[in-house]
Amino acid sequence: MMNKRITKTIICLSLSMFFLILVPILMVQATQAKRLVIIDAAHGGADAGVMVTDKIQEKEITLILAQLLQKELAKSPDIQTQLTRTSDKTISNAERIKMVKAASGEVLFISLHVNAGFGNKATGYEIFFPGFKTPATDQNESKAILKDMEQNKYLNDSVRLAQMIQRNMENVFPRKGRGLRDAPMPILGDLSIPAVVLEVGFATNTDDRKKILNEKTQQAIAQALAKGIRDYF
Repeated sequence: MMNKRITKTIICLSLSMFFLILVPILMVQATQAKRLVIIDAAHGGADAGVMVTDKIQEKEITLILAQLLQKELAKSPDIQTQLTRTSDKTISNAERIKMVKAASGEVLFISLHVNAGFGNKATGYEIFFPGFKTPATDQNESKAILKDMEQNKYLNDSVRLAQMIQRNMENVFPRKGRGLRDAPMPILGDLSIPAVVLEVGFATNTDDRKKILNEKTQQAIAQALAKGIRDYF
């Protein structure tokens, strides 16, 4: 009789240990499976963006970079990816934002662009994140403040993501960073997730343009972004 009790006790302890080990593993796997990076290849279709050369447009470069980044992140089994476009297709900002809002889990968003303007001497990359919003001062003030606090949480996450990307982009463009910019960007509007816009360089600058068009540099940019995203997670 005593042996049966001992056997039952051992079985119960074994089952308890099994579940103590199994449940955390399953929880980690579930958490990892929900990490999603939405990669936005800016412009597309009728919206060409800036002219990088006489024949190459911004929309082509951003799609190349988006696809390269997707391949780099595919090396991390705990990170899933989604492109806002996979071809030369016209997609409005509203459609892109809708796509982001439909996603679930731990989601972050990065929009890829090529810069231009400010004369041919302007050079380097820029990273933008959504700015603070001023709460409304009416009868809905308390609700507005709560919403603003929620937005600020994502702002802080966006800043941290931007910092991780900046640190790794320095390996590709040493001392070329133009800083992190708190600015209202249409594509970042009303998003409640960590989100940044990256301007990879200036098409109007000779050196930047050469780098943007160089396949090795494009690959290096994708690797830097992937490393920054992994560092963030």
